[in-house]
Amino acid sequence: MRPENMGERSAPRNAFKTMKRMFGYFRESRALIIGMLVLLSASTLLNLLIPDLIGRAVDTLSISSNGLRVDWQGLVNILLVLLGVFVFSSLFSYFQGRIAAKLTRSTTLTIKRNVSEKLIRLPVGFFDSHRSGDMLARLTNDIENISNLISQAVGTVISSVIVIVGCVVIMLIKNPVLTLVCLSTVILNVLCTVFLSKKMFGYFRSQQKSVGEMNSHVEQSIAAKKTIDSYNITDDCVAENERLSDELMNSSIKAQVLGGAMSPLMSIIGNLNFLLIVAVGALLFINGGFGVTIGTIQAFTLYSRQFTKPINELSGIFSQLMTALSSAERVFEILDTPSEEDEGRRILPGSEPCSVSFEHVTFSYVRGVKVLDDFSLTIEKGQRVALVGRTGAGKTTLISLLMRFYEPDSGRILLDGVDIREIPKAELRSRVTTVLQSTAIIGGTVRENIAYGRFSATERELEEAAKITCADEFINRLENGMDTEISQDDTQLSQGQRQLLCMARASVTKPGVLILDEALSSVDSATEAQIQSALLNIMSGRTCVIIAHRLSTIKDADKIAVFDNGKIAETGTHEELLKKHGVYYRLYKNQYVGK
Repeated sequence: MRPENMGERSAPRNAFKTMKRMFGYFRESRALIIGMLVLLSASTLLNLLIPDLIGRAVDTLSISSNGLRVDWQGLVNILLVLLGVFVFSSLFSYFQGRIAAKLTRSTTLTIKRNVSEKLIRLPVGFFDSHRSGDMLARLTNDIENISNLISQAVGTVISSVIVIVGCVVIMLIKNPVLTLVCLSTVILNVLCTVFLSKKMFGYFRSQQKSVGEMNSHVEQSIAAKKTIDSYNITDDCVAENERLSDELMNSSIKAQVLGGAMSPLMSIIGNLNFLLIVAVGALLFINGGFGVTIGTIQAFTLYSRQFTKPINELSGIFSQLMTALSSAERVFEILDTPSEEDEGRRILPGSEPCSVSFEHVTFSYVRGVKVLDDFSLTIEKGQRVALVGRTGAGKTTLISLLMRFYEPDSGRILLDGVDIREIPKAELRSRVTTVLQSTAIIGGTVRENIAYGRFSATERELEEAAKITCADEFINRLENGMDTEISQDDTQLSQGQRQLLCMARASVTKPGVLILDEALSSVDSATEAQIQSALLNIMSGRTCVIIAHRLSTIKDADKIAVFDNGKIAETGTHEELLKKHGVYYRLYKNQYVGK
């Protein structure tokens, strides 16, 4: 199954396996499970005594030629026992409910923690092919469905099993014939449940998929609100929203109709069972067979209700079970996705600038479509190398391979002569810092945003990082300076100021290799000129890789490598490349001289 098709199946691979795995999370709460089972069993067993006690109470009344005779002592004793049963059953049920709530909370938190940790450890390529809205739906809506099953259905299932088994045993002891009558409709119950369940699962799976698509669309619409208004496509977005809403509504209605039909159908079968018991019991009483009394018939009608009630409840929660199984499969698909592999054990000594070598690297996002083709390039320690070329030439891909966001199809990448696959990813990424074109601002203070690069940085180091990148000028103008609260959607910072913060964050990491991936694209020309000298300070003593479309930002690079069709077309300094009248010359001419 390809990752991008995740969650699109209409039927489960193995519903039993999914259920077993889902309830496997209870292993961490054995004490709670045992306590809940003991209290639930005690409460249920006490409730099983009620029909028999009521039947015995009825039999204390008898009618003879002398009129109605009542065994008052026996009736009072039975009523006192009934009162005790009601009180203790209620107490056991109350404490069992509290334990169940605690079990639900702990189990749900465990699943959420596992999924959250898994998402953090998944490779970047996973998120390239999966919408964040769908991932959010799995982390919230799907886990909530599992939580509802645990909190509402688990106790019902356990109680129902105890009631069904207990009723059968007690009824067999009291009267085998009436027991067979009571069990006669069970087969009909099972057939209806199996038939409807097969139909329901596909609809509930489709419903959960529609929830994920709807969440993704809403999230994208909010994030791209300015773009939507700018291109005047509000009506199109509304139409798409309505289409997704209709799909969700249709799948939900079909799922709920089938789920809702289960309980009434079981109720009809239960009433049929009630009529059969009364009819057969009356015939046996009239003929004096099998020791049937009025109290026996009364007890069996109540046992019939007790027996069919859990079956009806199990049928009624079947839709909830189907929803939870659908959600559990979607959650487990995330947990089963292979995490980022990291077999590296080699630790590089010291924190000096590193050399970088690409040796015959070939890479394709899509099989057969090469982005890099037998690419080779060497960057010496402390050297500033600029990568230029048309959009889509593979410049940013090269950096993603260096950071091991992806693995090359062939070839290798060396850091200080060591294959990066031999270096732990944490070690590698601590040596290589990237300032991206997109600004990654986190919710928090300005200080926290800069320290995000290295949490152990001192206050002095944070201030120096802000100063060296010229970010201190606008930070000092903020109302609370470094303590000013900002967020990704905050309008008090311009795009250029956000970029400066990201540069300050990179500076505080003190990397061996610094990568500027279109880092100045959001900075105006005046600001660009202002921070050029600051950038020289940042790059001093480090190996630097600069990716830029604006060729004015790379004139002072030690070497410029020009990309063309996934390979290096030419290398040299700015002046050398202009003299060659090659690819770089054409790029420069188009950008500054005109065609």
